[in-house]
Formats: sequence, C-alpha cells, structure tokens
Amino acid sequence: MLITAPPIRSRVGSLLENDTDYYKEQWGFGTWSVEIKQPQLQISREYTPLPPNAGSPEKLRLYIRKEKGGEMSNYLWGLKEKGKLGLRGPKLGFELKEGITDVVFLAGGTGIAPALQVAYTLLERRKYEMDQSRPKIRILWANREREELHDENHTGISTTSNISHKIQNPVVKIITELQQKHPGCLKVMYLVDEEGTMINQKLISSAMKRDEKTIQRDTNTSMYSKLLFVSGPEGFVNHFAGPKKWQGGGEQQGGVGGILGNMGITGWKVWKL
Repeated sequence: MLITAPPIRSRVGSLLENDTDYYKEQWGFGTWSVEIKQPQLQISREYTPLPPNAGSPEKLRLYIRKEKGGEMSNYLWGLKEKGKLGLRGPKLGFELKEGITDVVFLAGGTGIAPALQVAYTLLERRKYEMDQSRPKIRILWANREREELHDENHTGISTTSNISHKIQNPVVKIITELQQKHPGCLKVMYLVDEEGTMINQKLISSAMKRDEKTIQRDTNTSMYSKLLFVSGPEGFVNHFAGPKKWQGGGEQQGGVGGILGNMGITGWKVWKL
C-alpha cells in the first residue's frame, strides 16, 4: 500500500514564501526517514519516504506492507482516506557525497524505498557537467510473491511486459518513470522467492561489474566512489551483510559478514540500512 501524508509542519518555517519543496534539504542529502506514531498503543516506527510526485512535491509518499501481526502496518492499513497521522522528523541517514560513480542496492521487500531515495537524489537532484558523469545504479529487488509487484486493487494490461499482465504497483511505476527519464543509468532486476529467483553471489558480482566507459571516466576525473547498500528486514540484511551491533548505547554498522563477507569485496563501501 502507498499512502500520502502532508508535510511535517515543523519544516514550514524554514521555507521561502510559496516554496512547495518542503524536503529540499533531505532530497539533496541522501537517505532519510520519518517516524509514525500509533496513538492507541503508543508505539512508533520509522518509514522511508518514496520519491515525491511531481504534481504534489510537498506530500510524503510511504510504501507500507501489511504484515500478519504487525501492529503498525495493520493500523496504517486500517486508516480511512484523509485519516490523521502523527509524524515526527525528518531523520537523516546515509549522506551521498560528491563523486559517486556506482551504486549497487540489494533490496528486500519494502527495502526498495531507500534504494529509490538514492536513485532519485543522485539522478534527479544532482547536477552533472556531462550525462556520462551520472552514476550507474543497479538494484536487485527481492519479493516473496509476484503479486507484490502488482496494484492490489486493480487488474489490466501492464506497460512493462517483464512484470506481468497486471497493473504495476505504484513503486514499480516510480521505477519505470526514473528509468525512462535516465536511460542507461538505472537498472532494476525483479526477483521473486516463490518463482525460485533469488539474489545470489553470481547476481551480486554481475551487478558490481563496471563497463569500460565508467572505468575510463574514473581515470579521467580521478574520482572513484562505489557504494553497496543492503536494505530490508533484519534477517535479509544479516544474510547478505551480517548483523549490525550495539555499541556505546546505539546501533552501529559492525563488520561486513554474510554473503558479502564471504565474497571478500574490496573497493566498495558497504552500508546496512
């Protein structure tokens, strides 16, 4: 489910008059999230906003998967249209610095949201002297069932034949739009557990390969920055990159373990989300 929410009001005071780009600072930074509070049970969860809709950039768009027994997801799915949400934030995450040439993203389920944040920030919010300077972004997106790639409320003919003959869910539409605007810069592979297609070492290695143009670009500019993100449920992150650790009263990245650790990756900055 994709939900929209009005801007967090604490941001309004820092804007110029008639400026609707409420999250200009965040979209220029990197990954970021907001916190939603469930008023009855007094619990809260962090969610990663999706790239904004061009027609209403001031609104947040959140991708919510309904989980069995999930107190927050079931609460959000039960909200009526124009229902009220308690929001807090924004909270900044990983900063995308200048000079990035390559990004590989291993995303599980709703872990696609920060992947799209990174793609949107690097491709839409950054300026480049030449199109060849734009980073190459490859996303491996794993879902449990094929139906999760469809709009749960409609059927019809899809505009992307490799997805299926049903209308894409809103997240797939965002991916398609970014790919159309930035051909060659963003590649996404859809993998489905129930069909036996899963992220493995071979696919990761293939996504990390760099074409000759990218290598030449690094030689000419002396810039070399490659990022590999892992985002999704805790078990997904642990499997591919090893667990985070608690240190100094907070959660830290910890060493690179799991499949990526066994691969002995060098020259890439690995980050667990």
